[in-house]
Amino acid sequence: MLKVTKETGGGIDAFLGQNTSFNGTLVFDGVVRIDGNFEGNVKTNDTLVIAETGRVKAEIEAGIVKISGTFDGVVVAKNKVELFKPAVITGTLKTPVIKMEEGVVFNGSAEMSNGRNSLPKKDAE
Repeated sequence: MLKVTKETGGGIDAFLGQNTSFNGTLVFDGVVRIDGNFEGNVKTNDTLVIAETGRVKAEIEAGIVKISGTFDGVVVAKNKVELFKPAVITGTLKTPVIKMEEGVVFNGSAEMSNGRNSLPKKDAE
């Protein structure tokens, strides 16, 4: 189960409720939790939380992304992505750290790096 921790500042700065839908671009500082429907783009250096009832179709650039709902799109996280059951993820995750709980459904690709752009390619033999 997804919990807000000291790491996320212990509180939520903004909240999109379960019976709410939003289309557009979300830019913020702090912690934002989505329990409703969101479609568009997210840009932050901080934390985005997609709760169990959250349904998000987006391109996300964030510091930390925590998902326990439904996500379709691309996540680029500077610090880490955490996936909690019963999350269903379709798309691409780019992050240095991925934490995935047993029971998560992940259909897509993951790209991890340790802060460098990419590893050098080996010459074909």
